[in-house]
Amino acid sequence: MKRDEATEAQVRAARPDLSTWLSANAGSGKTRVLTDRVARLLLDGVLPEHILCLTYTKAAATEMQNRLFRRLGAWAMLDDEALRAELRQLGLDGPLPPERLAGARTLFARAIETPGGLRIQTIHSFCASLLRRFPLEAGVSPQFNEMEDRAAQLLRAEVLDRLSEGPQQALVAELARYLTDDPDKLLAEMCRTKEAFLPARSREEILAMYGLSPDDSEEALLASVFLGGELELLREVATALAGSGKNDQKA
Repeated sequence: MKRDEATEAQVRAARPDLSTWLSANAGSGKTRVLTDRVARLLLDGVLPEHILCLTYTKAAATEMQNRLFRRLGAWAMLDDEALRAELRQLGLDGPLPPERLAGARTLFARAIETPGGLRIQTIHSFCASLLRRFPLEAGVSPQFNEMEDRAAQLLRAEVLDRLSEGPQQALVAELARYLTDDPDKLLAEMCRTKEAFLPARSREEILAMYGLSPDDSEEALLASVFLGGELELLREVATALAGSGKNDQKA
């Protein structure tokens, strides 16, 4: 069977005997290549439980598993000639005797009956499974749950609301004066770099980190930066920019 250049490139990328680094645009067939690669591993006799396939998202993992099961299920129902054509399109160019075809038809049942199913999962879930196997070594509770981005965002918002209504509300209100963007961006960055805030530091220690003395006040710092007349200058600049091009108007 003759394959076009693009299909031939996909066949080469799906060869299970090669270590492949694949880079391609969205919608160009990367998921298909991964599915083909797993299918060819199964055809080569690799046990389903010995295959680990990792993706970035749950949707991608589900889509890949569905594609693979659809293909293996279809193979179980094809006659010899149609199945040979499918396998040759996949890249099996050598002899395809009846016993090889019979093996291909059994792959669907073998994959379904694999304990725990085919391991097609996200990187996060794979890492979580490792942590659950070695919780003491990792220093985590074996009962932990992975948190989705949306759940983390909602939790940060809830914490901010509680701080705004609690004993620290004056500090939160003061900080809010200097936030011109969505506060979740700041909170998310703080969570990503939480080690920088541990252990808790005193006011004097924080001032020292920025080269400030305990006697420095907000008014004194502002006076050292703004010398007077800045608002008038900004008004003149804004007037000039407003009459200029689009980018100047944005500025």
